[in-house]
Amino acid sequence: MAPSPTSLALDVLPLAVGAAVSPLLLVGQVLTLTTPGSGLRRGWCFALGSALVVALWTALGLGTGAALPARTPGPDPVSACLHLVLAVVLVVIGIEILWRPEPQKVATSAPVAHPLRGSFLYGIGLMAANLTTLVLFLPAIQDVARSGLSAITQAVMVAMVSAITLLPSLAPPLALLLAGSSGRRTLVTLSGWTERHQRQINAVLCFGFGVFLAISGCSRL
Repeated sequence: MAPSPTSLALDVLPLAVGAAVSPLLLVGQVLTLTTPGSGLRRGWCFALGSALVVALWTALGLGTGAALPARTPGPDPVSACLHLVLAVVLVVIGIEILWRPEPQKVATSAPVAHPLRGSFLYGIGLMAANLTTLVLFLPAIQDVARSGLSAITQAVMVAMVSAITLLPSLAPPLALLLAGSSGRRTLVTLSGWTERHQRQINAVLCFGFGVFLAISGCSRL
């Protein structure tokens, strides 16, 4: 018996929210948009580069999820083991974040050999560097692939998870499009605060969602 769409959403959407908490990506997108001479087109190219990485992760998650046994009523040891392993991975990443030296600041602008291409590659690079995002995104997509729900329901769920994950790339250009200069000032303020507290945000994310995955994994045993 497949889980209901509601129960699946309750399983995967919190992971998508965690995957979206990416200080590095938010700061990179804001810097792309606020570099002198830049415009919304460069921001959309950055978002497109990030979306390409998420599309590749989606294919990986769907492929690996489809290769795993389908979810059945009662205990789900396959999913439990995956969640528990990823919980350990997140805790290890969190410890490493706290012990390593202060990270270098994000570059003040995207590579500009060709402005649009540089922004596109910048988006690819920053999203691909987000290991915590990948660790939270993959189990969400794998849960969708193993759910046994209809193809349409799975497609909607994958689209929701992907869109939430891409919020740090999509929200800044949307804010500028809708709010103009006031949106730009808000984004710069938010980006500055995020950059100053990047280590703490990442560590809390790792430990908090490590506990979430551990509880989720134990509940499936």
